[in-house]
Amino acid sequence: MSAQITQIAVPEITPFWQRMPKFFLYPLHTEPLLYMGFLAAATLLGFVLPVPSPFDHLIVHAGVWLAFIRYAYKTLDQTARGLLTPDQHKFEADPERTNLPYKQFGIFMVMGFALSVAQSMGGLVLGAVAIFATLAMPASVMILALTRSFWAGLNPLGVMSMMSMIGLPYLGLCAFLFLLMASEQALSMFLAPLVSPWLLLPVVNFVAMYFTLIMFNMMGYVVHQYHGALGVDQDAKAGPAAGAKEESGAEAIGRLVGAGQIDQALELAYEEQRIAPENLAVQQRYHKLLQLAGRTDRLLSHGPRYLSLLLKKGMGGDALALYKLMQGHNEKFETEQPAQLLELAEAARKARDFTQALALVKGFDKRFPRNPAIPSVYLFAAKILSENYKQESGARQILNTLTERYPEHPAGIEARQYLAVLDKLAQSAPSAVGA
Repeated sequence: MSAQITQIAVPEITPFWQRMPKFFLYPLHTEPLLYMGFLAAATLLGFVLPVPSPFDHLIVHAGVWLAFIRYAYKTLDQTARGLLTPDQHKFEADPERTNLPYKQFGIFMVMGFALSVAQSMGGLVLGAVAIFATLAMPASVMILALTRSFWAGLNPLGVMSMMSMIGLPYLGLCAFLFLLMASEQALSMFLAPLVSPWLLLPVVNFVAMYFTLIMFNMMGYVVHQYHGALGVDQDAKAGPAAGAKEESGAEAIGRLVGAGQIDQALELAYEEQRIAPENLAVQQRYHKLLQLAGRTDRLLSHGPRYLSLLLKKGMGGDALALYKLMQGHNEKFETEQPAQLLELAEAARKARDFTQALALVKGFDKRFPRNPAIPSVYLFAAKILSENYKQESGARQILNTLTERYPEHPAGIEARQYLAVLDKLAQSAPSAVGA
C-alpha cells in the first residue's frame, strides 16, 4: 500500500454500513451480470468434457472460478481506489493481479496448516488461532489486492495493522461478510429443489458468484472509505465526491467558506476544477473563490483556461469581462490562443465598445506574424472602421492589403466582395446628391 496520503478537504465518505442496498445492486450492473451468467453457464461444459469423472467437473470449475476470482479482485482493487461502478473501471492488463487467486490459495493453505498445528496443541490454542484466522481473512484479502504480495497478505502484523486502522467498523465488516456467506448457502439450499437437475449447477454457481462479488465490492469500498488512514491513493477519475454523502461540491465549499476555512475550501475547489475541466459552474466557482481569497497569482494562472472555456461555451461577454479583470491584475496577461483575441474583439463590438474591439486586435499581425487568424483580423478591423467609425479610406487600405496578401483565403475573397460593395455605394452617392 502506498504511503502517500492526499491531504484534501473532501466531503465525508458515506460509511459502508449505510450503503448496503448498493452492494447488493452492484453485481446487477450489465458487465458483472453478463460475466457471471457466462461463467455460470460455462460450468455445464463439465458434462461434455471428454475427461473421466469427476475430473471433468473439477477442471471446468477450476477454470471458471479462477476467472471469476480474478474479476472479483479487480472489482476490489478498482473500488478501493474510488471507482465505484463497473463503467468507471479500467481494463488495463495487470499480470500481478492475474496471479492473485494462486496467492490467495497459498494463504489459505498456510492458514490451514497453522490451524492443524494449533489443533495438536489443544483446544484453547486452536480456538484462539481459529478466531484470529477468521477475523484476519478479510484484511488479508484486501492487503493482497492492494499490494499483490503473497507475504504481505500472510503477514499477521500487517493484517492487525489494517484491522486497527479501520477500528471497530472492521468487526462490522466481518459480521456482514459472514451474513453474506450464510445467505448464499441458504439461498442455494432454497433454490435446489425448485430447478431442474441439469440447471442446478449453473444456478448454484451464479448464486455463489453473486454473493462473492458483493463481498469483494464491500471490502473494496471499506478500503476506499478509510483510504486516508490506509494510505491508498484514489484514482484521478474518481473525483472528490466518490462515495460522498449527498453534500455537493458547491455545498461543501460554501460550508467551508462559512466556517472561515478558506484554504480548505480553495483546495477542494481546486481539486474539483482539475477533475472537471469542462464544467463551467465548477470553473466559475474556483475563479470566484480565488478572488475571495486574494490569490492573484493563482487567479492569473487559472484565467486563460477559464477564459477559453467561456469562449468555447459561447459566452463572449463573460470572457471579455474576465479578460479586462485579468488585464487589471497584470497588463501582460495573455489568452491561451492568439486567435481568441479576435473572439474577444467580436464580443466587444457586439457590446458596442468599438474602441476596445480595435484595441484587442491592434498590431495582431506584428505580434503573431505567422498566425492563421491574421486575414480574419484584417477583415474584422476593416468592417469596424467602415461600418462603425465611417472611416472608409482606412477600411479600404486594410481590405486592399488583405486581397493582395491572401487572395485565396476566405477572408480575402470576402474582402474583394466588400470592396465591390463600397465601390457601388461610392458610385451611387453622387447620384443621390444630384437627385
